[in-house]
Amino acid sequence: MEINKLKRFYKNKKIFLTGHTGFKGIWLYLILSFLGAKVVGFSLPLKNNDNFTFFKKNKKNFSSIFGNVLDYKKLSSSIKYYKPNIVFHLAAQSLVIESQKYPQKTFETNIVGTNNVIDVVKKSSSVKSLVIATSDKCYLNKGKKNFFDENSELGGVEPYSSSKSICEKLVNLYLKNYSKQIKFGLSTVRAGNVIGGGDFSKYRIVPDIVRNYYKKNIILRNPNHIRPWQNILDVCYAYVLIPIYHYKNKKKYSGPYNVGPLKRTSFKVSQLTKLLIKDFGVNYKIKLKKQKFTESKNLFLNSKKINKKLKWKPYFNIYMSSKNIVEWYKVYFNKKNLFKITNYQIKNYFYR
Repeated sequence: MEINKLKRFYKNKKIFLTGHTGFKGIWLYLILSFLGAKVVGFSLPLKNNDNFTFFKKNKKNFSSIFGNVLDYKKLSSSIKYYKPNIVFHLAAQSLVIESQKYPQKTFETNIVGTNNVIDVVKKSSSVKSLVIATSDKCYLNKGKKNFFDENSELGGVEPYSSSKSICEKLVNLYLKNYSKQIKFGLSTVRAGNVIGGGDFSKYRIVPDIVRNYYKKNIILRNPNHIRPWQNILDVCYAYVLIPIYHYKNKKKYSGPYNVGPLKRTSFKVSQLTKLLIKDFGVNYKIKLKKQKFTESKNLFLNSKKINKKLKWKPYFNIYMSSKNIVEWYKVYFNKKNLFKITNYQIKNYFYR
């Protein structure tokens, strides 16, 4: 969609964004602001190891409410006070290994938190669109090279994927059983493995490479696992497209959307690692470490639905993404303005 159409739609729209201090959340916040929206974020209080550490240095650029999506009362009062037109729900416990260490926390945050958001929005008269980020791991993955579409069987092999599968079933339940009360468009986004600048999470390949930039070594837990790698900008573009269609016809455009490569071009963890190392121009020593916990080995997404219905298509391939990521982190290593490089990449993406 043309940038002018996006800006016309989002100009002065009131947005409520949960998880706005996380990796995906802060990119989405800045993109929505770039498009002219009035955004307020709702997230847990900041910690020293939070993604996008520059958030603290640029607080003036963000409107924030610090709270927990498990706190129904605070969530409800915040939405009631702000009266948003659109809600994006990105707050989650999003790490697979953390979910296996702390399953209860994962289930509470991801399932109860999502239910709280839907229920609060259901009682709001101002919200016309609710977009919920789930995951490509929501599908029942039996280890084969399955090409999942939105009608594939849901399931989970560990707490994180199980929680996201339940979130999908929860949304489907609301759409089917509470259709008269759902007066807004309601969609989930099942994105592939999202990569981009500004990710400092544990147990992810890009941040692991960044953290070991000066040590010149990287440990791979699952080098042969295959993932549908997706650039953060392409994923956020999908997020911002969905409400536009909700406004046109909430019933027609509600439901789940896969967001991944349009072609079957998933890459192994080892392939992405070697590509990033090459673009960083640093000689890393790759070490292998057997992982104790279970993770899905192969993930492939069919994204024809969002391409056909919403005209979404990714701009980045894996090689372009690698260069885009390295560009961002080189600014980070040189201690230059991270806010500036992020906005620069956003503008380049939408004005390409």
